Amino acid sequence: MDRHRSWSQETLRIIADNPGRRAQELADLLGREKEPLKVGIRKLKGLGLTLSLEVGYRISPRGAAYLRLIEGPGRKR
Repeated sequence: MDRHRSWSQETLRIIADNPGRRAQELADLLGREKEPLKVGIRKLKGLGLTLSLEVGYRISPRGAAYLRLIEGPGRKR
Protein backbone atom coordinates (compact mmCIF):
# COMPACT_ATOMS: atom_id res chain seq x y z
CA MET A 1 0.00 0.00 0.00
CA ASP A 2 2.81 2.47 0.69
CA ARG A 3 3.73 2.82 -2.98
CA HIS A 4 0.09 3.69 -3.70
CA ARG A 5 -0.39 5.89 -0.67
CA SER A 6 -1.42 9.03 -2.53
CA TRP A 7 -4.27 7.51 -4.57
CA SER A 8 -5.30 5.05 -1.88
CA GLN A 9 -5.33 7.62 0.91
CA GLU A 10 -7.16 10.12 -1.27
CA THR A 11 -9.71 7.49 -2.34
CA LEU A 12 -10.29 6.20 1.19
CA ARG A 13 -10.68 9.74 2.52
CA ILE A 14 -13.22 10.73 -0.14
CA ILE A 15 -15.23 7.55 0.51
CA ALA A 16 -15.06 8.11 4.28
CA ASP A 17 -16.26 11.69 3.84
CA ASN A 18 -18.98 10.72 1.33
CA PRO A 19 -20.42 7.31 2.24
CA GLY A 20 -23.06 5.96 -0.12
CA ARG A 21 -21.92 8.04 -3.08
CA ARG A 22 -21.81 6.42 -6.51
CA ALA A 23 -18.50 5.96 -8.30
CA GLN A 24 -19.26 8.75 -10.80
CA GLU A 25 -19.91 11.22 -7.99
CA LEU A 26 -16.68 10.23 -6.23
CA ALA A 27 -14.76 10.47 -9.51
CA ASP A 28 -16.16 13.95 -10.07
CA LEU A 29 -15.09 15.01 -6.57
CA LEU A 30 -11.59 13.68 -7.20
CA GLY A 31 -11.32 14.95 -10.76
CA ARG A 32 -10.70 11.40 -12.01
CA GLU A 33 -12.29 9.07 -14.54
CA LYS A 34 -14.94 6.71 -13.18
CA GLU A 35 -13.67 3.36 -14.48
CA PRO A 36 -10.07 3.68 -13.18
CA LEU A 37 -11.49 4.84 -9.85
CA LYS A 38 -13.72 1.75 -9.66
CA VAL A 39 -10.70 -0.46 -10.35
CA GLY A 40 -8.90 1.23 -7.46
CA ILE A 41 -11.88 0.85 -5.15
CA ARG A 42 -12.03 -2.87 -6.01
CA LYS A 43 -8.34 -3.17 -5.06
CA LEU A 44 -9.08 -1.47 -1.73
CA LYS A 45 -12.08 -3.77 -1.24
CA GLY A 46 -9.81 -6.77 -1.88
CA LEU A 47 -7.63 -5.55 0.99
CA GLY A 48 -10.69 -5.24 3.23
CA LEU A 49 -10.54 -1.43 3.33
CA THR A 50 -13.85 -0.59 1.61
CA LEU A 51 -17.32 -2.09 1.43
CA SER A 52 -19.78 -1.93 -1.44
CA LEU A 53 -23.26 -0.79 -0.52
CA GLU A 54 -26.44 -1.28 -2.52
CA VAL A 55 -25.69 2.22 -3.80
CA GLY A 56 -22.14 3.47 -3.44
CA TYR A 57 -19.36 2.60 -1.04
CA ARG A 58 -18.16 3.10 2.51
CA ILE A 59 -14.91 2.36 4.24
CA SER A 60 -14.70 -0.70 6.44
CA PRO A 61 -13.56 -0.66 10.08
CA ARG A 62 -10.16 -1.82 8.79
CA GLY A 63 -10.15 1.07 6.31
CA ALA A 64 -10.96 3.55 9.07
CA ALA A 65 -8.11 2.16 11.19
CA TYR A 66 -5.74 2.40 8.23
CA LEU A 67 -6.73 6.04 7.62
CA ARG A 68 -6.10 6.86 11.28
CA LEU A 69 -2.70 5.21 11.04
CA ILE A 70 -1.55 7.00 7.90
CA GLU A 71 -3.14 10.38 8.65
CA GLY A 72 -1.98 10.51 12.25
CA PRO A 73 -3.86 11.47 15.37
CA GLY A 74 -4.15 15.18 14.47
CA ARG A 75 -6.59 14.65 11.57
CA LYS A 76 -9.99 16.10 12.37
CA ARG A 77 -13.15 14.70 10.75
